[in-house]
Amino acid sequence: MGLAAGVVAGGLAALVGQPLSWAAVTMFALGVPLAVLGGGLGLLMATGRLPRGRFAPVALFWLVGFPLARLVHEISVGLVLTGQFRLPADLAGFLAYQGLVSMGWAIGFLWLHERIAQRMRATAVATTSR
Repeated sequence: MGLAAGVVAGGLAALVGQPLSWAAVTMFALGVPLAVLGGGLGLLMATGRLPRGRFAPVALFWLVGFPLARLVHEISVGLVLTGQFRLPADLAGFLAYQGLVSMGWAIGFLWLHERIAQRMRATAVATTSR
């Protein structure tokens, strides 16, 4: 899901007329941190450290993780494009807004994890048991 978000962000950057190199930076700088965090959350759920199907633990995870991923994205893009390390002008406002957006990300992650992944696992089990 994280890599897909990066591809979408890169595609949108290209769609609005940004150079392809900028779009590629956006794709990797956002997609990789989100993929790493999503994989980590999946491992926590698979090992039983976080309960499956519960919104609160997933929401708390993404309340911290999503703003951090966006901060990495913001800093990385600035570094690659301008050669300068810059934090967002209003860091607290930036992180607060990303925290709000993270709730939607948590809902989507949980929905995909519980609905799509379960169907894929069930299909894989049915295929291997034949």
